[in-house]
Parts: sequence; structure tokens; C-alpha cells
Amino acid sequence: MTINGFRNRLREAAFYIPFTLYFFLFVVAASAAWKYLNNKPYDSFSAFADIFALLLKVAFFFGLILLATALVSVLISVFYFLYKRRKNSIDFKLSTDLKESELNQKQIVRLFISPLLKPIFGFVKIRLQYDETHFSDKFQLLEKAQHQMLNNKIEGTYHWPLPQIKEYHVQKAILYFEDFLQFFSIAVDLPASNHFFTQPTALQKPGLAVKPRKTEETNTRIEELRKVEGEYLNYKNFENNDDVRRIVWKIYAKNKELVVRIPETLDPYASHVYLYASFYSVFNVLGSSPVEVPFLNYYKEMLWTLYQNLVKQGFEVRYVPDQETARKNLSDKQQLVKYSISTSHWQTNKDLNTYCKTSDASVLVISSLSDAGQVQELAERHGNDINFIFVKLTDSLNRQNMFDWVQWLFVQNEKNDMERYKTAWSVSVGLRSKIAENEKKLQQILKKYQAEGVAEW
Repeated sequence: MTINGFRNRLREAAFYIPFTLYFFLFVVAASAAWKYLNNKPYDSFSAFADIFALLLKVAFFFGLILLATALVSVLISVFYFLYKRRKNSIDFKLSTDLKESELNQKQIVRLFISPLLKPIFGFVKIRLQYDETHFSDKFQLLEKAQHQMLNNKIEGTYHWPLPQIKEYHVQKAILYFEDFLQFFSIAVDLPASNHFFTQPTALQKPGLAVKPRKTEETNTRIEELRKVEGEYLNYKNFENNDDVRRIVWKIYAKNKELVVRIPETLDPYASHVYLYASFYSVFNVLGSSPVEVPFLNYYKEMLWTLYQNLVKQGFEVRYVPDQETARKNLSDKQQLVKYSISTSHWQTNKDLNTYCKTSDASVLVISSLSDAGQVQELAERHGNDINFIFVKLTDSLNRQNMFDWVQWLFVQNEKNDMERYKTAWSVSVGLRSKIAENEKKLQQILKKYQAEGVAEW
């Protein structure tokens, strides 16, 4: 077992200690007070000494009764829960509150557990194990007001500040039954198999002028005629009424078949915007925490912002992902797109040439990890038809305003996750220089084709 593995095992074992810090502090304080008061010299023949000794005994027994009551109430709840768990009658549900999360710009998780008995005037707290080796903090649900005297379930929400925009898998819930004094905290495992995804939030960005290139239903007419390319390979068999000047003689020389090119047509019904977003990385970024967390989060936020921007303009937007994601039972089309964006990751299997269908694409989103050579090739050929959106990933580490500098000067704060990512990025000299050089190349390409509709957004 490695040192990290041993440390994780030791940390997990500490979750099951049945006594809280408050209990140890109480025992130490009570023992010190008892010893001090008993050793204090009093006149053994005075009435005050007898009364004082009696009061000490009363306080001692009262404390024991209070502790016993607290412990018994916790044990009753634990035994009841263990009995129900053994009967496989525990109902545990975990879901993401999508609307509330989007409204409050927070990750809101909703939990439901039944049947379950809370200790008398006590608490039930929860810790979740997710993605096999990670654990959440111990938390208490924000529950709705209950008007019942005896409630055998807990249901509520929790703001879970998770670091990445992705899908999380929960393997286990640890329930802590705590008394009203919070001296005893007995943990019980509850196996789970739940998953949910965190959502990207839309950023404040200006509108983007996009022209549709394709339609699927001829019921939405546009003001400007758009060129629409032909079918697969843009060829068809020669017919008597075809222009002989469009015969492809190379194919005839090879296969002895007369085929002609299908000319571009002016379609007055091109109303669909096909949005392509490449998560392809030309670099090996495996194990680089800045690239895998803040860069990826920023790219997803920019992509979701762009999608929302296009939808608000009234376009029929078709998002085409470059990787397969698990099917999600979501009736809302926009939530399906958000799920697809959230669960995507950097990949090295499908490059731009393989992924982007240039005959359909209206918008192509690329990142600092994209292949500059392929971007230049696509921009040269389709700069007039496709809007190229470049997301500069290193900007995710530089979003700092004046208030942050004032706070840094006058307030001593603990280092947050972003500071750790900045430190890790600064020491990644090799990868950092490669990505910085690639960003300069992409910016030069975009600057060259800026007038043709290529943009850094």
C-alpha cells in the first residue's frame, strides 16, 4: 500500500469515531473541574462542606444522566436504521436541482432518505463518497419545515461546492446520528449508486453575428439567400439534361462512370445553426490539473454561453458533440445540450478534420489545445462560411479584478483552489510554453481571417 493509500485509509477510518471533539473537550473540562473542586480545602466540620459535596454529587449524576439520555437516543436511531437497512427497505434518492442551481449560480443537490428516525432533539448529518476515492464534507441538509411530531424521513437540499464541471458518481452515503449535545456521532454506511452532473454557468459576452447554412424543414424563410452544398461527395450520375461541362473526367478515367458535380444552390430556407465545439487536444495534458480543471471548466462555460447566445437570437441551434456521452432522461433540449457539454472532456481521438462537417457547420469553437495547422487549413477553405470562435484557455487563470488585489494587500486569506492551480501552471514550464506558443499561432491565424468572420470571442 502506498503512502497516499494509507493516508486515505486512515482518514476514512477517522470518519467512524463515535465521539466528537465537543465530547473530549467536555470530559477534559469536567475532569479538571472535579479534581480542582475536590482538592479545594474546606473545613470538614462546617455545614458548607457537606452541602458543597452533595452539590458536586448531584452535578455528577445529572451529567451522567444527560450523557446517557443522549447516547440512548442515538443508539435507538442507529439500531432502527440498521434494521431497515438489513431488510433492504431504505429509500435513498439523490438528484441535482437544475432550476435552483441555475437560479442561484450554485450546485444544489437534493437528497431523500426514508425510513429513518432522528435522535431526540438530535441531528442526522451526511457525508458522500463519490468517484471511488473522494469524500464530501460532513453536512446537514437544509430541510423544509415539518409539522409532524414524528418524522421518519429526511428530505432537503445542500449546496455542494464541487471543483469540476462534469458528471459525478456517488458510491456511498455515510449517515451520522448525533445527539442534541453533539457529543456522540455514530456513523452508518448506506450503499448508493447515484450520479448527477454539475452545470456550466453563462458568462457575460456580446452577441455574435451568425448566418445559418442548412435547414431541415422548409418552414422558416430567411432574408439572405445562403449557399447550400450538394449531397454526399457532391456528385451524381450523369443525366441527359446535365451540363457536360460538369462531368468529372478523373472519375470516368478511373471507373468508366459518367458523374457530374452537384452545383451549389441558393436556399431561402437555411435556418439551422450547426454548432461544433472541439475538445481535441494536440498536447498530452493527462495529469495536468490546471488543464483538466480550470481550463476545461472555462471552455465549457464559454461554450454554454455561446449556445445560449445563439438560442436567444432565435436560431434553431443544433449542437454536435465530438464525443459520446451517456444517455440522460431529460425532456428539455437545452438541458440535454448542457449535460453533453458538462460531461465532455479533453480527447485525442477525433481531430478537427474528422469531426467538423464543413458543409453544415455555422460555428466552430476551438481552444488553445487545437491543432494550429488544421485550424489554418479549415480557415483558408471555409473562412467565408464558418464562424471560428477561439477560446483562450489561459484567460481562466487571469480573471482578477482590482478588488482582488486590494483584498490580497490588506486581508490574509487562505489559498483557494485557483491559487494552487496557478502555482501548478507556473511550474509546468514545458507544457506552458507549448500552449502559449500555440495560442500565439492561433491568434495570428484568426487575425488574418478576422474580416471573413473568424473571431476570438
